[in-house]
Amino acid sequence: MAYSQKLVDSLQALFKTLGFQPRFEEKNGFALFTLQMKLHCKLQSARMYVFVQEDHFSTVTTVPLSADENCRLAVAEYLTRANFNMRNGNFELNMEDGEIRFKTYLHASNGEMDIAGARLCLIVPFLMIDRFGDGLVEVLFGFKSPREAFEDVRGK
Repeated sequence: MAYSQKLVDSLQALFKTLGFQPRFEEKNGFALFTLQMKLHCKLQSARMYVFVQEDHFSTVTTVPLSADENCRLAVAEYLTRANFNMRNGNFELNMEDGEIRFKTYLHASNGEMDIAGARLCLIVPFLMIDRFGDGLVEVLFGFKSPREAFEDVRGK
């Protein structure tokens, strides 16, 4: 087992407190939680994967759309604008296949995690996708430039 059971137990307790009901499995030497969240933006939902290892956990939260090859540079610009000055986590774009996701990370020595930090790692991805999701859709479908879409989101 290459993950901390103590960290898994702490995360399960936090999920319960937050009202999340993730699926749990052991996979390739690490623990994996998977959960789906309903959003208020046009993307409507996002799926989070929480990877637990010995001294940390990380989250990868994906959106249901990917960027076509012809709009990847525009999406990259939009996500770069969104990421600037972001303190906890960041958007990523896979330039090969167009996957769009939000990533967070929390170090946890000896399986001890900071509850406030862990809560942020689990909630921030959904909040950021909800906040920037409508602008992302506008850029994905070519309705607005990255700058226009970002300015609209920032103004709200």
